[in-house]
Amino acid sequence: MTTTPTTVDYFGEFTHRLDARNRVTVPSGWRVPGDEGNYYFAWPHPEGCLAVFPPEMLAQLKARAAALKVGDLKANRLLRGVFGRGSKFGCDGQGRILMPKNLLSFAGVEKEVVMVGLGRFFQVWSADRFNEANDEDFDMLSAMQELDI
Repeated sequence: MTTTPTTVDYFGEFTHRLDARNRVTVPSGWRVPGDEGNYYFAWPHPEGCLAVFPPEMLAQLKARAAALKVGDLKANRLLRGVFGRGSKFGCDGQGRILMPKNLLSFAGVEKEVVMVGLGRFFQVWSADRFNEANDEDFDMLSAMQELDI
């Protein structure tokens, strides 16, 4: 008996183009049954891209947010910055997500999109920004040491 996965590992880099309605196809290996509703949560990442969280990461974020006091003005500012600027969306029947214009504008996305898996979540970059951010040589040995593998 085969079970349907409810979590996904986000690995790899994929380049796609936005269609005329600002939709982009999510790689098939990154989709799960039920991702048609408000499945993903995207927010502006400080690197100039979009961070896209699946439900389990959004649940963790919401749990941490729930622990903050409503009367804490610093906490409210933090929550406005993350949740107020974010957006939830799901895939359509063809596996495309409709990218909100405000998030596309933040990330500098005009047509070409690079989706990069970071294990538990993925990022959406404009192709130009992604190429600039990854222009330097990546040191795999240092990365392995940092990850203690």
